[in-house]
Amino acid sequence: VIWKLVQCSRSKREKASRVHEVIVFNELGEICAAAHMRNNGIGSQKPQMSPCCNAHCSLRNVAKIAEQIDRAVYSIDLAIFIFSSLSLADALKRALQRGVIIRIISDGEMVYCTGSQITMLAQLGVPVRVPITTNLMHNKFCIIDGMERVEETRLLRKLKWMRPCYSIVISGSLNWTAQGLGGNWEDRIITADEKLTATFQAEFQRMWRAFGKTEASRIQPK
Repeated sequence: VIWKLVQCSRSKREKASRVHEVIVFNELGEICAAAHMRNNGIGSQKPQMSPCCNAHCSLRNVAKIAEQIDRAVYSIDLAIFIFSSLSLADALKRALQRGVIIRIISDGEMVYCTGSQITMLAQLGVPVRVPITTNLMHNKFCIIDGMERVEETRLLRKLKWMRPCYSIVISGSLNWTAQGLGGNWEDRIITADEKLTATFQAEFQRMWRAFGKTEASRIQPK
């Protein structure tokens, strides 16, 4: 009984510490960009943040998204309209190197836009699907270690022991582009809420099946 109470207490503390955050991108986010570029080597694969007095710092906001990608253990499912951010693409490449399974759903036209990182990731083996329609695939959300997907991975890899993980969803108006991350007025919600993560995971799974006719091998640079 005592051990169960200890486990319950630990579980409550761990859940309370999980991320629930709103990130806002606005016109004040870039006033510190030049200083970061000089001091932190913004062109590096994973720039290190030094103390910044700008409460709206765009680089710090991007780092918060990359931090969640870097904590992925088993899976990342990304539905994104436009994706050209080099820093977030680098975070996904790091995830691939750790053995994380990544899937991407995007818009059929935006996959091929100038600077798109989706074709690069497809060439690294990431499966990509798009809808065959004139309607836009305008979603912008990312599920990290969704429970349904983690269970699929366990069965696929025949794993008996699973490393600890919990689901995160990152959603909002933001496209993963330089303009979105450092110029527009945008928002991102990062949450470990179990109901929200399950809802987004279910929609990704539904779209993935619906767009099954577009194989990854067809997503190649034009």
